[in-house]
Amino acid sequence: MNAEGIKRLIAEGESLSVEFKRDDLSDDQLVETIVCFANGHGGWILLSVEDDGRISGIQKPFDPNAFAGLVASRTQPPLHVVAHLIEVDDATVAAIYVPHTGGIYATSSGKYLQRVQAQNGPECRPLYPYQIRSRLADVGNYDYSAQPVPRAGWDDLDPLEFERLRRTIQRNPGADKALLDDSNEQIARALGLVSEFEGRVVPTVAGLLLLGKTGSIRRHLPAHEVAFQVNDADLSMRKNEFTRDPLIKVFERLSELFAAYNPEEEFRSGLFRIDVPRFPPEAFREALANALVHRDYARLNAVYVQIDERKPTLTIQNPGGFPQGVTLENLLSVGPVPRNPVLADAFKRIGIAERRGRGVEKIFRETLRLGRRPPDYMGSGANAVRVVFYGGPADAAFLRMVNEVQERSGRNLDLAHLFLLWAVREQGELTSTDAALIIQQGQRATRRILEELRSLGLIEAKGHARGRKYYLSRGVAEVLGQRAAYTRRRGITRKRQEELVLEHARKFGTIRRKDVLELFPDLSESQATYLLASLVRKGLLIEKGRKGGKHYAPR
Repeated sequence: MNAEGIKRLIAEGESLSVEFKRDDLSDDQLVETIVCFANGHGGWILLSVEDDGRISGIQKPFDPNAFAGLVASRTQPPLHVVAHLIEVDDATVAAIYVPHTGGIYATSSGKYLQRVQAQNGPECRPLYPYQIRSRLADVGNYDYSAQPVPRAGWDDLDPLEFERLRRTIQRNPGADKALLDDSNEQIARALGLVSEFEGRVVPTVAGLLLLGKTGSIRRHLPAHEVAFQVNDADLSMRKNEFTRDPLIKVFERLSELFAAYNPEEEFRSGLFRIDVPRFPPEAFREALANALVHRDYARLNAVYVQIDERKPTLTIQNPGGFPQGVTLENLLSVGPVPRNPVLADAFKRIGIAERRGRGVEKIFRETLRLGRRPPDYMGSGANAVRVVFYGGPADAAFLRMVNEVQERSGRNLDLAHLFLLWAVREQGELTSTDAALIIQQGQRATRRILEELRSLGLIEAKGHARGRKYYLSRGVAEVLGQRAAYTRRRGITRKRQEELVLEHARKFGTIRRKDVLELFPDLSESQATYLLASLVRKGLLIEKGRKGGKHYAPR
C-alpha cells in the first residue's frame, strides 16, 4: 500500500471492506473492529481518517509490528494482520489490512462481531450462534445435517418413510440398490441418519428431515418448511400449499403439483413425436433437490417453489446463499460444495439428486436442450439462492435442429455445445473470449468446443486469432429464420472484395492497405495484406514503394 492507494480508498469511501477511524480508539475497540472485518470480507482500516475522508494524521505512537503482535494475542484463533505507516500529504495514516480467511474469529474476551451493510452504511454487529453455525457450514467446517438431535429418539422416525425411501431406491436407476437388503436401522446408519448419543440411538438432523414424523420435525426442526405457489394470468393465487413433511414425501408431492401445472406442446421431428413441456421436468427435479439439500436449516424461512403463469416463469428459492467458493462466475465449473454433506450424500444414494455432484450442469443442459433461455441465478445473494426458469412457446425449429444434428452425428450435444449455440443465436456472433466467459471454461477448451460446432455444421467463423468471430451457419440460420442476419455477418465474398479493391484502385489510381481496411472493417491487417498480394500474383495490381510508402496501382 502507498499514498496513492490510500487516496484511492478514501475517494471511493467507506464500504464493507474499507473503514475510516480516528486514532483515539482504545486497543480493545480497535481489536473489535478488526474481528468484525475478519468475520466479514476483510479489507482496510484507515486510522487517522475522519468519516468525511479528511486526513487528521496519527497523533500517538504506532508501531506496525508491535500492533500486529497485539492483535494476534487478543484474538481467537490468533489473527494475523498487516499494518503500515504511510505519509499522505504531510500527514501519517496507519493502514491496517485484515485478511479474509473464511474462518470465524472472536476477541480474547469472547466477542464475536461481523461487518454488515446497515441502513445508514456499513457497521459492526454481533455474530450470533446460529450465524456462526451457518458460516462454518458455508466453508465446509461444519455439517449441521450430521448433528444428533438429542431430544429426539428412534420413535420420532416414521416406518412409512422408510418404505417410501425403499420405493425411491427401487425406481431410480442410479440409486444404491445394496441398501434394499438392509434393515431400517442398517439403512439409517449407512446413510448417517442416526448416531449414538449418551448410549442411545438418536436421529441426526438429516435423519429427522428425511424420515421423521411430521410432528417431530415441527417440534425439533422448526426452520424446515416448503411452499408451492401458483399465480394465474390475472395474478390471483391458484395454489398456495405449505408443508413441513419429511423431505422425500415433500419431493414427491411437489413433483406431482409441478406436473399438474406444467403443460406440454407436441411437435414432430421426422418420424418422431416430441412432447415439449413448458418447464423441463429433469431440471425442476434437480433444482428442487438442490434447494432442499443445500438450504440453510438454521434460518427460519421456507423453500419456495412459485409458478407465475402470466410471464410464465418458475422460481425456486431456498434460504442461505451460495456456499464458500461458489459464485455466479464459477457456478458451472466449480466442484461440489454441499452445505449439508450427509443430507446431500443421502439424496444421491437414494437416487433423487445427481450422483456426480454436477446438478447445476444438468439444470442448464435440460433447459437449453429445449431451446429455452438459460436458468437465471442473478437474484441469488448472501441470504438466498434463487433460480428462475423461463417458459413461453417452445422453439420448434431449434428443437428439430438439435434432434437432427444428434441423429446425424450419433452423439448428444453437451451443455457447452448447447449453451454456445444458444448464445450465438441470441447475440449474433461471439469471440472465443466471449464464449469462454459464457461456459466458464479456459480459452483452449472453448476454442475446441467452437471448432466442434463448426465441424457439425452449426456455426461458421471469420477472421483470425483473437479477432476470430463465430456466427450461425447458413443452414442453421435458414432453419431458424435468420437468413438476413447470416448474410450480414457472413460479409461479402472474396471475389466481391477483389472487385471493390480494383474498382478503388482504378478510380483513384492507387490503393494502400489502410484503404482496404476502411473498405472492409472486419478484415485484420494481415488479411488486407494477403488480399492485395493475391491481386498482385494474379497480375491485376502492381506493387510500388517500400515499407510505409508501399501502395498498389492497377495494370
